[in-house]
Amino acid sequence: MKSLANSSLDSLLAKLDFEFLEGKSEVEFAGMDPVVPSRYRPGLASAVALAAQAMGIASIWRARGGRDQSINVDLRRAAVPGLRTLAYVMRNGVPIQLKRPASEDTVFFETRDGRQIYLLRHAFYHEHFSRMLAFLDCSSATASIAKAVGRWDAFALEEALAEAKVIGAVARTREEWLASPQGRHLASRVPVEIELIGESAPEPFKPADRPLSGLRVVDMGHVLAGPVVSRQLAEQGAEVIHISAPHQPDPTHVVVDTGFGKRSAFADLDRPAELAQLRELIAGADVFVHSWRPGSLEARGLSPRALAELRPGLIYVSVSCYGYDGPWATRAGYDPLGQVVSGLAVGEGSINAPVLASTFTLNDYLAGYLGAAGVASALLKRAQSGGSYHVKVSLTSCSMWLQELGQLPPEQWPGGPQGISKLPLPQSDEIGITRTSFGDIEHALPIVTYSETPGRWDIPPEPAGASPLLWT
Repeated sequence: MKSLANSSLDSLLAKLDFEFLEGKSEVEFAGMDPVVPSRYRPGLASAVALAAQAMGIASIWRARGGRDQSINVDLRRAAVPGLRTLAYVMRNGVPIQLKRPASEDTVFFETRDGRQIYLLRHAFYHEHFSRMLAFLDCSSATASIAKAVGRWDAFALEEALAEAKVIGAVARTREEWLASPQGRHLASRVPVEIELIGESAPEPFKPADRPLSGLRVVDMGHVLAGPVVSRQLAEQGAEVIHISAPHQPDPTHVVVDTGFGKRSAFADLDRPAELAQLRELIAGADVFVHSWRPGSLEARGLSPRALAELRPGLIYVSVSCYGYDGPWATRAGYDPLGQVVSGLAVGEGSINAPVLASTFTLNDYLAGYLGAAGVASALLKRAQSGGSYHVKVSLTSCSMWLQELGQLPPEQWPGGPQGISKLPLPQSDEIGITRTSFGDIEHALPIVTYSETPGRWDIPPEPAGASPLLWT
């Protein structure tokens, strides 16, 4: 009888209509949830997403003439460090990520009608935080924010925040979300969509040293899921260049965590010459990844179909919070928002006391792994039939999918007799040290074990803007 992990992988692959080559490559899973404090199965979700990506890599390797291989995924490692590699980035023994102020720990606030609303308070996003304070007309003190929120009913405040482009959302039950317009819309879709958006000649794979050798990827993602997609591709040999705006680079610890295997360049899209140079770069790419709010790049002529015309055969990857289309598509959001609106946070706690994932980051990595799996499938489709493809994945869909995998029995919940109450640490052999221009960096090593094509990054991360906007 198949394990829960193997049957969950089969179910995911069937839903996604992934086109992988027939062969004898097999996936073996180790361990079972709970592997972190949770009422759900985040270890299973991460392991299955990584295994789907690995199946795609194995298929591409066979298409290049390589041998079948065995693939091993450990559920505990898939969750820790797999769902929070950012947390284990150290420079010369010191964490790069500064400890969050205690004031930022309060992110849920009670509204006038007794509901809980999540507000983004993280220092990473000072622009959003400042906009929120201006909208609520309050100070940054927790008590001041709570008093301002208490003047509003929950859903009226949520709509007003969206109108003001302030990030926040009401903590819903799963049933409430599935009854909402955007929830119904996402429920009718699959976790990763692959849409044919243009015709082109097939581009078959040729023999190479590594599965993704010769593949060129333009990464315009930012904190955090988009860059994870391209980091996964770099792990198997893709040439990746990460593009950020000079006035809006990612925080250093994010650049380091997601920058393995990549070069980094600046491009100011408000400058016509740099936008033209970016388009020239994309014309020479195989994959384009971004995680900006739907509509923002389209307004600059960088829509999926426009870039498919520029480069027939392009794989265009969009990572969003609430989905690429639907009534909430243009709302900005980050990892916790997907947990909050979908019912996951209420499921981890209660309607009066929602709880975010113990790993904190969750959807960012699930979306990154699923997005990379979608790229692998789209590349196989292109090799066999030609075409340009749009791969779409959302943070909220990842939280919805995790809930579909079911809750653990109550005795395995945090605090239960068989539960886990403390987040584990990675094993010593799961952390490596790489010499970089940032210093000696401790970081998580690739999560999946491949028998024939072990993952590795060929170049260390580099500071934002360190390279020219050119292919090597």
